Amino acid sequence: MGKKIVILGGSYAGVKAGKTLHKQFKDNDDVEITLIDKNHFHTLMTELHEVAAFRTEPDSIKIDLFKIFAERKVNVVVDKINNINFKEQKLYSNETEYDYDYLILATGNESNFFGVEGAEENAFTLWAYEDAIKIRKHVEEMFLKASYEKDEDERKKMLTFAVCGGGFTGVEMAGELGDAKKSLCRKYGIDEKEVTIYNIEALDRILNMLESDAQVNKVADKYYKKLGVELLKNSPIVKVDKDSITLKDDTVIPTYTLIWTAGIKNCDFCSGLGLETGRGGRILVDEHMKTNSFDNVYAAGDNTYYEDEDGVLPQIVEAAEQSGHTAALNIAAEIKDTEKHKHKQNYHGFMVSVGSRYAVADTGFKTSGWFAMLIKHFVNFYYQFLVSGVRQLWNYWMHEFFHVKNNRSFVGGHFAKRSPNFWLVPLRMWLGFMWLVEGVKKIDEGWLAEQKMYASTPATDGAAEATAAATGAADATAAATWAAEEGEAVVSNLPGFAQWITDHKPSGYGEALFEEVPGFMQWIIDNIVAPNAVPFQTGMVLMEIAIGLALIVGLFTFLSSVVSVGLVIGISLTGMSDATILWFFFGGIALIAGSGSTFGLDYYVLPRLKEWWKNTKFARKSYLYFD
Repeated sequence: MGKKIVILGGSYAGVKAGKTLHKQFKDNDDVEITLIDKNHFHTLMTELHEVAAFRTEPDSIKIDLFKIFAERKVNVVVDKINNINFKEQKLYSNETEYDYDYLILATGNESNFFGVEGAEENAFTLWAYEDAIKIRKHVEEMFLKASYEKDEDERKKMLTFAVCGGGFTGVEMAGELGDAKKSLCRKYGIDEKEVTIYNIEALDRILNMLESDAQVNKVADKYYKKLGVELLKNSPIVKVDKDSITLKDDTVIPTYTLIWTAGIKNCDFCSGLGLETGRGGRILVDEHMKTNSFDNVYAAGDNTYYEDEDGVLPQIVEAAEQSGHTAALNIAAEIKDTEKHKHKQNYHGFMVSVGSRYAVADTGFKTSGWFAMLIKHFVNFYYQFLVSGVRQLWNYWMHEFFHVKNNRSFVGGHFAKRSPNFWLVPLRMWLGFMWLVEGVKKIDEGWLAEQKMYASTPATDGAAEATAAATGAADATAAATWAAEEGEAVVSNLPGFAQWITDHKPSGYGEALFEEVPGFMQWIIDNIVAPNAVPFQTGMVLMEIAIGLALIVGLFTFLSSVVSVGLVIGISLTGMSDATILWFFFGGIALIAGSGSTFGLDYYVLPRLKEWWKNTKFARKSYLYFD
């Protein structure tokens, strides 16, 4: 009889468990794997603050679970489980029941208010996708209302924002608000000096997971000041009202916005299941991630309490992934009757961003500023690539660099500057025409019938003439510009400076780009190209004509532009071209962005082709497609 494995939760731990189980049982039809989550997407919890404070769009923190597990041995079910009967091995939603032989609980945690009066009722939390959207809407609403509010006290409440908690989430949220302040003030006509942002911490130190006081001080004393964030340490919040917060020293801060990131606890659902729990209501597990209550029930991620010689399992992404992996391996071991895997904690460091451009990181070596932010991005690259391949990596680049607004990237807005593609249409058609001319001219010169390529490096003297004989490129460009005799202008009687420019040949024009062909290229020419000159020449001619026609009609413009750039590099390395060919190179680079989508066939062809491709089994399984 087959085995049914159910993973409850599409969290970091749940996704990792699903990936691991797929690898273990992808060829075993007797095992059924199901992942159940109330949402159809996996939430990137470490990026919630970016959406809450307008750095990225809401879609940037969602990865579709159906796409993650497409063509894999994991059935994704969108449903909300309300109860579990561990004795009967069943999960229940409002309408459906699900049987299991093995269960992995990976439902995550929720905010812990520690009994602070009014906190749960009046504070915003930042622990789910919905939380980030709610904060995002509220913050903008405060700026909008403040823009026409005349009462100074009321206006001050609206423009005061407080973040409770000096852990990673709290620091990142406070920093992100400081980063967003400038663009929001500009949008709503508000003086930045009117905006107050607090990060409130009950203890005497923030970022306790960082060992270095120097790194912590850099955040508090340097980055916070640059972003206009005021840090209040040793300031426990004792009461939260709708329009104010009260600190232990009786200080009252008037505000409509308190974002609570002070701590987390096991979610009410899991803590109410009757399983044995530890600190924070987290489910007690052994070194195999198996619960103390039931042998076929495992737990992973933040709702798990595990402690070994390395300490308590921290509530971070790496720990969640590792525990999900351990749980999956040990279920596989039970089914296969093999040796079980003992969980080993192994973390590669900690990183925290403060706004879009600053960060501190401890990843075996301590870094800060721009370089630390680069490391954080690389970690995100790695994780998202593992989860959903090139497709998700492309999405991340789009959200974080190419579509970012208000220059809020650690490289500013340089990658996000865009202009309409129709400005490139004339260049596209002209470059296509020039490639077409090159190909047709070579046919007329006999390139399809006899050897025209050189089997050895042309001499430096007379390089331009050798180039013209070999490729026609110099005749098509340089000879059209310069007279046969060096220094004689094609055009005369121009205004002074224009005539001077015309009379003086730019450096490098008419001379071979490479005085000597690189060794590896010379070997290729002598041993591969020369013995098969006519076939290679034919291929080159046909490629030039194909590139030309494709660019003229705007078909597969991206591919044509890339091939155009590559062809220029290949021709240049053979020593058969002078500097005049470089405009083909730079023109090709300028067109790579896809000018064929304007007044070209790409406008009609590519959407249909992309839709067909991303629905193929290969594309879905390999993630080699773009949304």
